[in-house]
Amino acid sequence: MDHHCHKHKERIAIIGTGWAGYALAHGLDLNKFSVTVVSPETTSTMTPLLASVACGLFDFRLAQEPIRRKRRGIKYIKACVTHIDFEEKTLSCHPAFSHLAMSESDVHEFQVYYDKVVIAPGTRIDTFNIPGVEEYAYFLKKVADAQAIRNRISEMFEMASIPNIPEDRQRQLLNVIIVGGGPTGIGMAGELTDLFQDDYSELYPHLRDKTRVSVHAFSHKILSPYDTNLQEYATQSLNRNNVWVKFDSHITRVTANAIETQEEGRIGYGLLLWATGERPVPLVDSLDVSKSTHGMRRILTDSRLRVLKKDGTVDVNSYALGDAADIDGESLPPTAEVALQKADYLIHQFNTFPTPDIEPGVPFRYKQRQLVTYTGRKDGVVAGKKEYSGYGAWLSWKSGNLMWTRSWRRRIMISVTWVLNWLGGRDIARN
Repeated sequence: MDHHCHKHKERIAIIGTGWAGYALAHGLDLNKFSVTVVSPETTSTMTPLLASVACGLFDFRLAQEPIRRKRRGIKYIKACVTHIDFEEKTLSCHPAFSHLAMSESDVHEFQVYYDKVVIAPGTRIDTFNIPGVEEYAYFLKKVADAQAIRNRISEMFEMASIPNIPEDRQRQLLNVIIVGGGPTGIGMAGELTDLFQDDYSELYPHLRDKTRVSVHAFSHKILSPYDTNLQEYATQSLNRNNVWVKFDSHITRVTANAIETQEEGRIGYGLLLWATGERPVPLVDSLDVSKSTHGMRRILTDSRLRVLKKDGTVDVNSYALGDAADIDGESLPPTAEVALQKADYLIHQFNTFPTPDIEPGVPFRYKQRQLVTYTGRKDGVVAGKKEYSGYGAWLSWKSGNLMWTRSWRRRIMISVTWVLNWLGGRDIARN
């Protein structure tokens, strides 16, 4: 047997398990590469499905994919990368467990060595350092967040149903405030409308007219990736569904059951959802590489997704994609679609060419796909090749939910869930 066959596979380290990291890890040719994934998350979240999960449209397991799968030769480590040494090609990592899971003596930094590194750690929610947000607001980034929101919603309705509870307290409990006018916040408002007006108005007829959903946008518009006419349509659609949009809202403080705003003073709530902009994760903050100067600071890459050093030269062994990265001079939106297209591009480059860094491969080109946001009551807006709104947008959003997941089994399960919801009310309302 010839020993030369067993030559050293190129080691690729992937940081992050979002859209980009997950797709890349499962797309690379494992006969050619030895792949190590480092991320604090053991699953990859189908983020466009989270609002539906939070509103009980389908089971939370449908909105996540496990990183570890049978018959895959991918090495996964549950940890946070704290530092990248580009010269030595080393990642410094810290195990990512709650302090209960590991005793102090177990927690140790360790190193991961690589030949190529792909940086895709995503972002974290920006709380704008407003006091109380971390403690009291609900975020919608992970499946666990969606489950917590779902539990909180059913708790609010039960509390509001206790005998002799004063009406103003009922109204406060059933007031949902969503902070952020992006696709996440607006999609959530749309889903809540359906939940409150359909299932919950039958389950809790005595509370029918007491629910309220409002969206606080920090700027003068919602859905900034869309054109003005679609932004206006979305605003009207939300208003028709009794969702109130407050533009240029300045929130100064958050307490356990109220927000304080410059415009309206104190507003009581039963559920506060924080769905504002993103900010870089600590690793990206600390990296000494070129970063974008306007908007959120993202790692800059060349058109082949290779990291640009401080002096503007290319680091041929480092790639960056996902929400934490942007191509110099292009400014693409931080969306799942962009992340997936970049991952597919890298998979092709790595799997096809013997040495992707030397090969003069074609640059990455983003193909504008449709953006879809649901606004409730079978209505929504779609931007992209052709713009449309209304019922067609709702259908597009429904089918889009299926396209996000790459597994057939999951597509079938989501479709079956829709039929069951249509026949007998959604899960949350049946339980």
